[in-house]
Amino acid sequence: MKRILLALMLGIGVLGFAQNSEEKLEKMMKKQIVDKIKNYKPTDLVPYSKDGKKWALMDVKSRKILTDFVLSWPSTFNPEFMADINIGKSNYGIVINTNYDILPLVIACSIPEWFDVEKTDELGFQVDEQGRMTAYNKDYEYISKPILYKGEYYIIIIKKDKTNVLINQKGEEKEGFHFKEILDIYYKDREIGENVFYVEDFEGKRGFVTMSGKKKLYGKLLSRIYYPTLGYGLQKDGFYLNEIKKSGVVDLVTQEWLIKPQEKYKIYRIIYTSSEEIDDRKIENRNKATIYFLATDQSGQRFVLDIKGNSILPKE
Repeated sequence: MKRILLALMLGIGVLGFAQNSEEKLEKMMKKQIVDKIKNYKPTDLVPYSKDGKKWALMDVKSRKILTDFVLSWPSTFNPEFMADINIGKSNYGIVINTNYDILPLVIACSIPEWFDVEKTDELGFQVDEQGRMTAYNKDYEYISKPILYKGEYYIIIIKKDKTNVLINQKGEEKEGFHFKEILDIYYKDREIGENVFYVEDFEGKRGFVTMSGKKKLYGKLLSRIYYPTLGYGLQKDGFYLNEIKKSGVVDLVTQEWLIKPQEKYKIYRIIYTSSEEIDDRKIENRNKATIYFLATDQSGQRFVLDIKGNSILPKE
């Protein structure tokens, strides 16, 4: 999947391989990247940029910048590293594993599993024995995945008046779940094991609500949850970097601040390093990864923050 993403981001990568020999590219990558990092632990390497345009790799322990600023975007070993470099007007990409072997770029596609879902005149919805939706009312604009709670299934729908509600299979609205927006964040509360939703009310207050109505950080969230990774989600008051004034990180499992909203740094992406392939949607994989947050400051340099929000900058 990661190699698919690389291919999509490069776009012209296939043409680049046709125009230049693979051996020449590997030699260049080895000289400019691999030879400079091979004596360091791959999971200790993080991206750093002086201006957000060109990136280098830095060792978090020594705070030493190891490579030249030749990479086109920030990447980490998790466990493969997606290395890319500009040569002239062309952009080339390659994969490096934790043994520092250069691998060929493989493009593969997975076929999603589709199920026939019938649209009916009946209120509510129907599910099969596996909890997959098989039918729902034709007037529902948005349909979430079915959510099982106390032996009953629920879904989030958008009504004709654009309000969001949670309904059961009969089409009955769940009390206390009538909002401007409701989103299932796909994590369960650690204490009570219930599904947790991000909500925004009609006064613009945002927060978390569990299936039983328990509220956390209500009126304190800045926005929707951006880029959830290993149970952490970004909070920022602007979508684009130049719009952000406040940003932070929330733990989606406890619904508490990991990094409270602040203005010193603009936090805009979650990344991680790992020595094995992991599913970053599952919180049980947290102990197999080292989490970092990409950020920038007033000077324009781009760097990572550690899990406690401390900046990791190169030593002068």
